Amino acid sequence: MVGEEKGSVGISRDVVTAIAGIAVSEIDGIANLGQGDSSFRRGEGMKRYVDTSVEGDVVTVTVRITVLYGNPIHKVAKQVQTRIKAEIERMTGLRVSAVNVDVQRLVQADEAEDEGGEECDSSED
Repeated sequence: MVGEEKGSVGISRDVVTAIAGIAVSEIDGIANLGQGDSSFRRGEGMKRYVDTSVEGDVVTVTVRITVLYGNPIHKVAKQVQTRIKAEIERMTGLRVSAVNVDVQRLVQADEAEDEGGEECDSSED
């Protein structure tokens, strides 16, 4: 009787998006994306930068980032992919089929602080 399932568990797309956004925020080399942000934007604002698709138990994620100059872009992007995949799978039990990273800008650290990421906010293509 211990192994019987009693009901079901559903995980909202917003929850998966939040997990992905928080995972990205913990990676070095990514510029601030909003005025006053100390890291990758969290909360409702992060939905501008993280798109998720959940079909059954399979997740696809697309994240748009700005990389700080001096950080190897391929290394930062790979860390984003690895971290998002690991965190979503660990926390939800869902399978991540793809993590697409769209590097939209490369900025110097002082430029990112001066602008507060305003250009990133309006760069929806």
